[in-house]
Amino acid sequence: MMKKIAVLFGGNSPEYSVSLASAASVIQAIDPLKYEVMTIGIAPTMDWYLYQGNLKNVRNDTWLEDHKNCHQLTFSSQGFMLGEKRIVPDVLFPVLHGKYGEDGCIQGLLELMNLPYVGCHVAASALCMNKWLLHQLADTMGIASAPTLLLSRYENDPATIDRFIQDHGFPIFIKPNEAGSSKGITKVTDKTALQSALTNAFAYGSTVLIQKAIAGIEIGCGILGNEQLTIGACDAISLVDGFFDFEEKYQLISATITVPAPLPLALESQIKEQAQLLYRNLGLTGLARIDFFVTDQGAIYLNEINTMPGFTGHSRYPAMMAEVGLSYEMLVEQLIALAEEDKR
Repeated sequence: MMKKIAVLFGGNSPEYSVSLASAASVIQAIDPLKYEVMTIGIAPTMDWYLYQGNLKNVRNDTWLEDHKNCHQLTFSSQGFMLGEKRIVPDVLFPVLHGKYGEDGCIQGLLELMNLPYVGCHVAASALCMNKWLLHQLADTMGIASAPTLLLSRYENDPATIDRFIQDHGFPIFIKPNEAGSSKGITKVTDKTALQSALTNAFAYGSTVLIQKAIAGIEIGCGILGNEQLTIGACDAISLVDGFFDFEEKYQLISATITVPAPLPLALESQIKEQAQLLYRNLGLTGLARIDFFVTDQGAIYLNEINTMPGFTGHSRYPAMMAEVGLSYEMLVEQLIALAEEDKR
């Protein structure tokens, strides 16, 4: 019998729409001659449905309106219940970004279900989502990050913020500590925009970072694997103005993504070494995209780690892997195999 692959999408996250686009691409890439694909949507209300309608309704976010093809699911000790029928996927592919998708929550649920799933485990996912903790651990490995101040909703003393600005100057970035796709991030160039930027960032969580802006380019490094690793080509982000925010990431208004990145060989090797060191020491599995800032002088600063990076056909991570010979379809199949390998 063909293996059952359950692709999960949606959820209660600011990155809900990104999840739908990524999941539709994954579903389309899975070989129907090898696998039986189950499409499982999570509504913003966090209700779960087996969706058996047209894939275009996932892409354009009308799948919940297709009532005859939405069948509510409940959980069992191993899999799902559709009424009285038990559904047990062979592998779960959680194409969920940001909150509840990359922070260890969905991974904990799937662990309780005792089923193989694509991607990193609970602790690694949670750690990479928490930028402050990630940067503290990276520092113990000798990997630098931009000077950063952690604020909480209940402790954000203006004097402490003023001292940070006096020490490091403008521009600074104000960003949620636990969010993705550049949601809630503001580049601040003077004090007049400070309070509105803090308000914007705190809308996405109870902790916020103030971070010195690094003058340079953003470089990404994609990694695939468990024990044996495939290192994708690095990419480079070029911008006419501003920073690589949500609109730039998904509409490329003025941004250009170059794969492979135009880097000196020695600098590229150093970035890949740091990426692998993080991947190994943080216990990452399956896949990750590790992003850095690189200055004109060649200094490297860790930015963030995405444990479920954007996964559309034109997203950065698949493009990195395509550059080293892995087509989108091959990449999806390898991730399924890695989930089974990890479970064994």
